[in-house]
Amino acid sequence: MKEFAEYIVSCNGVNVKKGSEGVKYLELEHKEVCNNKNVNINLNNFVTDIYKLENRYKDLLEIAGYIFAADRKTYRGKDDDLEYHSWSRAFDFHIKVRDYDFWIQQEIQKLLQQTLCFMSGDHSYKFTFYKAGEDFPTSIFDNEKFVINTSDNLRVALFSGGIDSLSGIIELLETSNDEICLVSHQSGLPGTQKTQRILYEEINKLYPGRCKHYKFHCGLSHTKSKDETQRTRSFLYTSIAFALAKTYKQDSIYVYENGITSINFAETQDLMNGRASRTTHPKTIGLLEKLFSKIAEESFNINNPYLFKTKSDVVEVLKKYGKLDLLDSSVSCSTTRNHPAGFTHCGICSQCIDRRFAVYATKVESYDANGIYHFDFLQEDLEEDEIKKSLAEYIRFAQKFKNQNIDSFYLERGSEIVDIEEFIDGKDETERVENIFNLCQRHAIQIEDSITRMMNIYDPPLAKKKPKSFFTLIIEPRIYQKTEKDCLDESKNELLEEKISNKEIEHKGLRSFKRGELKKELENYIAELNLEKHDTVPSKKIGWITRQLIKKGYDAKEASVAATLRRMDYSFSNDP
Repeated sequence: MKEFAEYIVSCNGVNVKKGSEGVKYLELEHKEVCNNKNVNINLNNFVTDIYKLENRYKDLLEIAGYIFAADRKTYRGKDDDLEYHSWSRAFDFHIKVRDYDFWIQQEIQKLLQQTLCFMSGDHSYKFTFYKAGEDFPTSIFDNEKFVINTSDNLRVALFSGGIDSLSGIIELLETSNDEICLVSHQSGLPGTQKTQRILYEEINKLYPGRCKHYKFHCGLSHTKSKDETQRTRSFLYTSIAFALAKTYKQDSIYVYENGITSINFAETQDLMNGRASRTTHPKTIGLLEKLFSKIAEESFNINNPYLFKTKSDVVEVLKKYGKLDLLDSSVSCSTTRNHPAGFTHCGICSQCIDRRFAVYATKVESYDANGIYHFDFLQEDLEEDEIKKSLAEYIRFAQKFKNQNIDSFYLERGSEIVDIEEFIDGKDETERVENIFNLCQRHAIQIEDSITRMMNIYDPPLAKKKPKSFFTLIIEPRIYQKTEKDCLDESKNELLEEKISNKEIEHKGLRSFKRGELKKELENYIAELNLEKHDTVPSKKIGWITRQLIKKGYDAKEASVAATLRRMDYSFSNDP
């Protein structure tokens, strides 16, 4: 059995023989005139908007677009596939290009492979390029002789609509007189497009005439993605900004991402390789700089001014410049398509958790409390093991940093530091390691400050104890101070106690639900009632479902049924 999935990917009309048994074949096409179009790469719109784009840069954007599409159309594995090879894939791309002689160079292909393998955690990337015919001009400006007159004070910056990029843009505008080109990738999700549009409009009101928003549309057409990890999105995103910068005769772009997220130390062993995102990792940025410099045939820089800032530090930027009113318009959630209308954040992914701790650490939580979270772990009961684990691991991560000195930090993180140290600023190795260590120490202190503030607000000493609250289940027993082995042993003991409890209940005629059993039962009733995702379930149907479960011998309660339906992305009402 192979340790990774293999794919042959045929792009923009290349005819390729299907591979041997076990090798999957994927055909991708973006041209409007083709009947089998399944990828959106709106090059014409992009070229028209910035007037001119050289052939080599057009090639790069198409290559990046096809890689991103293949990433989303191929399945990495289930959430509980813990091992590296379960999340690894081998890609063999076949793509037509305009600047054929450039792309077939071994050095260029090697840089492509190194960059993509590191950022994605995939096994391998192979490229076979074919000579494409000349394009018709996409506008009267799209020719090699046209030169754009560009002011010296232009900056090109990535703009996702998250807190980090928002804070970075605000700081650039506040500390310089530069004009800013905001570059955004839009894959078709209306929520992301709305977030970027609203923030851009607000920024434009605050700083009239200082910014222009360039939007590049790339994603799947008429099909849903099979994988949402989007590890190669960074390649597409930076390629867009690079092409735009070079068109405007610039030699650098700006990426704003806090250092804890960028470096992204593996919190547990199962996050190594493909499971730990490396989209703005210093090594990813360094490899992209090398690749882009080769493509441009001159030095090109990717700057991340926030590499040594924590998320709390980034929120402090908005606080410093009096722009906290923009905070709840930004979106940090990494699962934007998996929660109901009316909420911009799921509240349980790592990015949502990080954001919430940051706003409490900086004492600006009131600016982030406008009902944007589908699940509020500070005020709702923690029923699901997934959210308990995520919260405990997030705090355990900070706890480890708090307990370490620089030597123990280096001993534990040495293999990961090797991938970082070469690509960050500092006069020598010692200073660079100290900079990383100080970042992590500051993060730990801020998380502790955040927990103290959360407790003062939601769990003061004289408050009534809530048995399933974040404070009772996570903070009070200090489970984040226990080792992973201790947690595993306790989990086994809980299962044993649950079995004993189930037997006792069965003697009384009804039994409690085992883990995951209620959700499985509800899935059957959802199908029977023809409910669609995000539907509102009236109380009458919840009562009916509860009675059916009781008839089957379960100790079911309407409140538990309603709460579980909500976590499954269904809402409910008191209407009959």
